[in-house]
Amino acid sequence: MFIEGKYRHTYTSTASDITPLYRLTPNALLMYFQDSFARLMTIHHLAAFDIVKQRRMWVITEVQMDVRPTVTYWSEDFTVELWVSELTSLRIYCDFRIFSSARSGAQQLIASGTSQWNILNLDTKRLEPTDFLTDKLTVVAESADGQPLTGSHKKVRFPKPQTCDMQMAHKATRLDLDFNFHVSNRSYVSIALLTMPDDVLATQTLTSVAVHWLRETYLDDTLTCSMSCIEAGRYLHTLTNAEGAVVCELLSQWQPQPSAPEVSEVLCRDL
Repeated sequence: MFIEGKYRHTYTSTASDITPLYRLTPNALLMYFQDSFARLMTIHHLAAFDIVKQRRMWVITEVQMDVRPTVTYWSEDFTVELWVSELTSLRIYCDFRIFSSARSGAQQLIASGTSQWNILNLDTKRLEPTDFLTDKLTVVAESADGQPLTGSHKKVRFPKPQTCDMQMAHKATRLDLDFNFHVSNRSYVSIALLTMPDDVLATQTLTSVAVHWLRETYLDDTLTCSMSCIEAGRYLHTLTNAEGAVVCELLSQWQPQPSAPEVSEVLCRDL
């Protein structure tokens, strides 16, 4: 469904999408946003299975997302709204909002953000110009916070780690792979957040995440994730491959979590 040039698709949450505090997991937020992006591109005959015939491939390189502590129960509906907000010679920016409907009927924001995409030439491994998209995609120059876009999207600056507060190694398994046989972009996020300290996870809730994907990795590759506390509530997660090259950077922001709903409210609600 389109509303004022923006695409909307409604999903129903499953048990695996929900945290113990009844929030959508970061993995679920990214999954449903990217699924909506794929649906939008399918409408315009620009899906992965369309452009591969031209030896082209979609690549997501950056995501910035603010997360609200919005309660989402199993089997409740929520909607992803997204739109192409900027189109440059080599980049496609897509902004998005994810919201649910309260029992009163009012919309409750779950998450919002922006993303950067490129088209990769499968033969040359170079970025393709986006000029073939201009007559197919409608640009809505509005940011995820509802304000008109007066300038280009700003690139996130990831700080250089000064210390290493935690480090772990992860060998890529089949569970980490996407349909291109690469480690999925969402797997990098899951691996990075495994380095969060238990005491933070017990008392804090995620409020924002920024991710920069730089290189591909594959089955059986060993990834090393180093976590550094930049300042109170702000953490840098850096994933490197066996050669020491950075494959993914992630900044996460946390704050004290609100109280969890009573379990009786969850068990007794009407379906």
